[in-house]
Amino acid sequence: MELAATMLCSSLAYYFSTGVYNNWLLTWLAPLPLLVYTLRASTRCSALAAFVVCFAGFSNVVFAYAQTIIPVSFLVYGNLISAVAFTSLVMLFRYLALRKAHWIGSFLLASGWTAFEWIVAQYSKAGTIDSIAYTQVFNLPLLQIASITGIWGISFLLLLVPSGLALAWHYRKNRKICLQASLIPLCILLLTLLFGICRLSVANQGPTVKIGMASIPVKVEDLLSRKQPQRADEMISQYIACVERLARSGVKLVVLPEKIAGLNLNERAQVLDVFAAAARQYQVALIAALDVEQDGRFYNTAYLFLPSGGNALRYDKQHLLPFSEGKYTAGEKLGVSVQKDGGVWGVAICKDMDFPEPSRAYGQAGTQLLLVPALDFKTDALLHARVAIVRGVEYNYAVARAGQWGLLSLSDNKGRMLKMMESSGDEEAVLLVGEVQLGQGQSLYSCWGDWFAYFSAGLFVALLVFFLQLKKENGEVE
Repeated sequence: MELAATMLCSSLAYYFSTGVYNNWLLTWLAPLPLLVYTLRASTRCSALAAFVVCFAGFSNVVFAYAQTIIPVSFLVYGNLISAVAFTSLVMLFRYLALRKAHWIGSFLLASGWTAFEWIVAQYSKAGTIDSIAYTQVFNLPLLQIASITGIWGISFLLLLVPSGLALAWHYRKNRKICLQASLIPLCILLLTLLFGICRLSVANQGPTVKIGMASIPVKVEDLLSRKQPQRADEMISQYIACVERLARSGVKLVVLPEKIAGLNLNERAQVLDVFAAAARQYQVALIAALDVEQDGRFYNTAYLFLPSGGNALRYDKQHLLPFSEGKYTAGEKLGVSVQKDGGVWGVAICKDMDFPEPSRAYGQAGTQLLLVPALDFKTDALLHARVAIVRGVEYNYAVARAGQWGLLSLSDNKGRMLKMMESSGDEEAVLLVGEVQLGQGQSLYSCWGDWFAYFSAGLFVALLVFFLQLKKENGEVE
């Protein structure tokens, strides 16, 4: 009965705080029942509980993407790897906590999981999207630490504090270990929150930009037919009408979603003149993302058109979706545009935001506003949008993201959601108008990179060596 109750409580807490859900407080509570249980249960029951909690708790992502083009087997395989890693770390935490009682055991679990997330992100086709750090996107004081450590500092804390409390409870009769195990993680958390509060209180000094975004109703058949010239022209005409409406609202920049129409540059290059003319006529900067074919190659491309009517830049998506964009050519260059009175702008497309690059390169280039056309899969609206929000905190730039089947969202460099609207309407166009004050660009994290991930990996190894050299102090393991 206790085993079932433990698995149920921790699994449900993780299930409703990760993936498509965003109850950030539950992420802190989720490990507690499991860790408290494993410190007094048998080895077999502890391993079973840890595996079930991770596999079931993180499974809502599998259900969310089950109806998309992403194979379920790929999702289940990723979830299985995470469950095995999580179980191994929990069992190691348990073994060392019981065999060699020491307050620092909580750092072993936290550093091990952080290192695991980081290593997976280096090789996974999904990038960093599976990190538990994204659950804290609306926990603004904590989120600010990402500007120094990236998401890795958040993942670290999300396991450090619960494991420290679990240790303190288990050794509650040993006053020294109890106080050390609980107070040290809590003090680190408190300092992190104080830093976040201070960062949030500092006003931005950058220029203010009024931004508009638009999304027209699109069905699956519309996406499939967007390369047909007649259908492409219809879609473009509808979006140009949206640009006109947004311009009347006083916006200076309009961002449209990903792949709004197909374009063969060798046959219909004049289509770009339509967007250039609209930018000039309505005196707005315009981001238009198209499904481009050129010289027999395919590109997922975004263009920036200026109020002068000129084409300022072309950006080709760098991280292509392997299950639908296998024939596309990945881009290699950044899209950076320096405005006379509107800061430094950068352009990325949808899945690009799931990876450290090119986001980090934009941060290093001093980007103050990142413009992100996106598509999404409806069910992953917030799941995918929040990743872009966190990127903005990591690299100190505002983010304007227009998801065709997700969210239209505008956030500042501190992760504050200024405007957000669902863009998957079925009857009429969805328009968002918002104003954002830009930061200075760059951050400590953009300069130092994944230093905290390296630190976590090194700490994990160092703690293993440390524990192996300790004499046995408490022999409670069965």
